[in-house]
Amino acid sequence: MREAIDDEAPLDAPSDDSFLQHIDETELEHALKPVRTSNRPALWPLMERRIKARENTDLQVHIGDELIHCHLLPLQCFSEYFERQVTPGQAVVELPEQEIRPAAFRIVYEWILDSNQPLEWQHFVAVLSAAEFLQVPALIERCWLHLDNPRVVENVAFYVYMQAQQFATSNELQTMMLRRICRYFLALVSTPEFCELSLADLGVLLSSNIIAIFDETDVLYAACQWLLYDWLDRKELIEDVMCLVRFKSMHTGDLARLCVFHECTELQPILRHPATKQLVDEALAYICSPRNIAGSSERATTGDGRKRSSAERVRLVPDSLETLAYVTGEGSFNEFKIFLHVMQKKPTIWRTFRVSEENAGLLDDMVGCTEAN
Repeated sequence: MREAIDDEAPLDAPSDDSFLQHIDETELEHALKPVRTSNRPALWPLMERRIKARENTDLQVHIGDELIHCHLLPLQCFSEYFERQVTPGQAVVELPEQEIRPAAFRIVYEWILDSNQPLEWQHFVAVLSAAEFLQVPALIERCWLHLDNPRVVENVAFYVYMQAQQFATSNELQTMMLRRICRYFLALVSTPEFCELSLADLGVLLSSNIIAIFDETDVLYAACQWLLYDWLDRKELIEDVMCLVRFKSMHTGDLARLCVFHECTELQPILRHPATKQLVDEALAYICSPRNIAGSSERATTGDGRKRSSAERVRLVPDSLETLAYVTGEGSFNEFKIFLHVMQKKPTIWRTFRVSEENAGLLDDMVGCTEAN
């Protein structure tokens, strides 16, 4: 049997009568050298076309009631979850719908196949949640570039917050968005969504120096509004909520009125609560102390030489018919509710609110709030 010829081996020495005496390797190499390169199509474009067309998929992703056909290899290239948790040959992967919506997964998969795929604003939060669960660092970074920008403030920030509430992995995003609410604060208080905030999220919002108010009584009344919305379940939270109010920032006259319970009937259980009474008494003692009167307590000098309290919030300037009518009134809870009703009737009126120049330095705590003005 003739042995197979090794293409790489040199020609054997020919015998005296062999044909090989008439030819050598140099001649063969010169004669048989390709005259042009191969015109075979490149492999990757063909594979890419088939992958994007979902041909011969090898993985089914099951989310809720939906089954999505995919190729595992592209997912493993970008997702640490698929790289670590899914093995080649595994036919089906179950993903939790509370973390990843089917529509969001499709967007993630399309982005993996084409990084130029646009992300629609309606899906930013859902895609971010999916990308975080699937551990897709490049897509997480891109989502944050969209969400952490100077235009995502005020009512837009609260919209993002509401979207983020649907996902367990979005606590950081929720907190960041609540801290981007400035002039929109009082308009937000006029909505049922404010009253439906959790105690933790209410704490984040009312602890912010950025929320813009006419006076600290606005925060007190907002806190009361939240408590009264679900009084039977929340009356045990009076102390926790009242601690969010900065009574020491109130005017002496307002504190004195609270001290003698000169308010509407529905606020009496809150104002007469021992925790509230103690906070009011401490605030009065603080304001009336000689040290505070001398102006030396809790003062910090800003870069331009102005002095302000370290616990001061952003203040609004009343310069419209509606705001002037509100701030020149009695300052009661009933008038506060009337002002909230005005904002319900005129949902864009908050855009006309002007922040006091004396508090402009406080806006440095929030990205883009100055632009929002």
